[in-house]
Amino acid sequence: MGKSKGQRRKSRSVLTKRVRNKGKLPLSRLLTEYEVGEKVVINIDPAIHKGMPHKRFQGKVANVVGKRGRAYILEIPQRKTVKTIIARPEHIRKHMEE
Repeated sequence: MGKSKGQRRKSRSVLTKRVRNKGKLPLSRLLTEYEVGEKVVINIDPAIHKGMPHKRFQGKVANVVGKRGRAYILEIPQRKTVKTIIARPEHIRKHMEE
C-alpha cells in the first residue's frame, strides 16, 4: 500500500490542539478585522478546515495585501520570492512587534 500524500500528512504535532484550547472558537477571533499592510502571524486552527493554509506556513509572519470574501490575501517573503496565500481570519492573528 502506497503512502498518503495528503495536505495534512506528517502534521500530528503541528495540527493538534492542546487540551486547554479544545472546544468552540471565540467569536472575537472570527470577527477580527485586519487592515491592508498590517502584519499578521499564521496560526493554524486544526479544528476548522475551511480556509486553512498549508502547514509549512504555520508560525510565519505575513503582510495583509487584500480581502477576498471573508478571507484575507497574505504575502509571505521566502528567500528570493514572495508567496501569496489566502487564509480565513480563524487562522491568522495580529503580529506583536517588540
